[in-house]
Amino acid sequence: LVKSDPVHVAHWGTRVTTPRVSKGSATITLDVSIDNDSARATDVTTNTEVFELDASGSRHNASVARIDGGRARIDAKSTRTLTASTTLANPRLWGPPPTQQPNQYVAVTTVSSGGRVIDRVETPFGIRTIRFDANDGLIVNGERIAIRGVNNHHDLGALGAAFNVRAAQRQLEILRNMGANAVRMAHNPPAPELLELTDRMGMLVVDEIFDSW
Repeated sequence: LVKSDPVHVAHWGTRVTTPRVSKGSATITLDVSIDNDSARATDVTTNTEVFELDASGSRHNASVARIDGGRARIDAKSTRTLTASTTLANPRLWGPPPTQQPNQYVAVTTVSSGGRVIDRVETPFGIRTIRFDANDGLIVNGERIAIRGVNNHHDLGALGAAFNVRAAQRQLEILRNMGANAVRMAHNPPAPELLELTDRMGMLVVDEIFDSW
């Protein structure tokens, strides 16, 4: 249950992409969709700070980049998406261990109106290049990565299906220690917390949404 101001960031309303990535710099583009559930048009401003995350998922104190989303008017009972970009120098790339590190960032977006903060949303993300090649397979950040994975459906044995962060983390640790670097989920969206763990631990994911043979 989420309680918010009538003017707020939409549910799953932020999206980070990195269209241009090199060792020297990365372009970070942020889309922010804002819902106005009030009865009148409202002027808002959005600002975003980008922070590095450590291995536990905690953010560092100082930001490494800023994204100025500018000012916009959101009509009553409507949604508007604001897009802005910034360039980050010398990005720490996300990649699967042991040859790469799952470095992560978080974009902290603040929405203000009339001089007061009305919403704040955190969007974790990684910066990497990824492509599939007919001859070499999966290429992450210019390196060929052999996919060594398992099927891992959304259950925790005798603990049941209700999500347990530590139990799921233990599963992934055991798989990683066996040499796995990838997991294929069940034919339905997994718990968001599970994807947060795989992102943090550097596990590749085949994230199915439909069972269509």
